[in-house]
Amino acid sequence: MSCRQRQAHDTLCRDLLLHATDRLDRLRSLVERWPQPVREGMGRENMERSLDALRGLLNRVTGRIEAAHLATDDAWPFARAMADQAIEDLVASLDAAEARLKRAAA
Repeated sequence: MSCRQRQAHDTLCRDLLLHATDRLDRLRSLVERWPQPVREGMGRENMERSLDALRGLLNRVTGRIEAAHLATDDAWPFARAMADQAIEDLVASLDAAEARLKRAAA
């Protein structure tokens, strides 16, 4: 793979990781101000557990991005695919958590 492709992927991953971290921090801030359970299963404790799982996904994404960064040229396409999949999983989970908070707030 060309050096430019790898650098472009590293830059994109860094930006996506920063954006995901900001979203997770914003969600955590909202949950910290969350009132006691409005509906069954929508309490602060359940939301905090969900955010902890999201933090774990964020850590996995960070590891996969680092693995892609350090991969040899031969292994880079596979490492890139693993990093891209981890990012997609994280973004989908963040979207679901935000939707869950919006539904609970309504």
